[in-house]
Amino acid sequence: MQATIYISREAMATAIAIKDLDYHTRVSLADDASTDLSNQPGYYLKNADKIKLAELPTTAHVARRLHIADQLQATFEISMPTNLRGCIFERAPNLPDRYADIITYWSGQPLNADDYRAVFFQNPQNEYLVELRGKIDGEGYISGDRLLSEGIVASIKGIAVMIESLGAEDFIEVEIPIDTSVVRLENDGFRSSSPYAPSETGRYQHIYLKVSDIQRSPDPDRIMIDLLRYELLDYGYWY
Repeated sequence: MQATIYISREAMATAIAIKDLDYHTRVSLADDASTDLSNQPGYYLKNADKIKLAELPTTAHVARRLHIADQLQATFEISMPTNLRGCIFERAPNLPDRYADIITYWSGQPLNADDYRAVFFQNPQNEYLVELRGKIDGEGYISGDRLLSEGIVASIKGIAVMIESLGAEDFIEVEIPIDTSVVRLENDGFRSSSPYAPSETGRYQHIYLKVSDIQRSPDPDRIMIDLLRYELLDYGYWY
């Protein structure tokens, strides 16, 4: 079972508009201000064919709003862990407990799960020797280990107590920062170990999590979503 990530109508319109575009077509939209979607909500969400996105119902009751500015005075924590950014395989040495279960429940399968070249783009803090095996037809390779995540993972902790008083149909809004130095076309920031932080533009992506999905999750107090992409993620792995 895979959880649903709810987003605004505007974000959903953007996600749908770019879902089936190849890298070159999508990036070319920014050449004309009339077609540029890069500043719109939903633009940097992972491909809607993999993550399960839905528009937040107009009747939804948003019972809690978790904003970055409030977390120092609250029990929750929103972060984008540096050691979980990029290609993470199942036997990586520095993974949170039950990472595979949690990330798969919230995010589904990676976009590049069948591309063996992902092993050469592992996160430096979670890198190890992944076995490559020849394909049956003798052409190319396959990875012996499963790719779990590949984008920018959002981690939300400390909300189990918060949802105890909420109804199963209630929603929680989570504010996710957009670090433009990480998501942009040049991927040096994405592949570095630099801390993730909101950019000077102050951009955020708001997502909404249904309480019933949180309750059914592998760990209601630790949510991890392979949520955001960088611009080159669907381009493929090239040296």
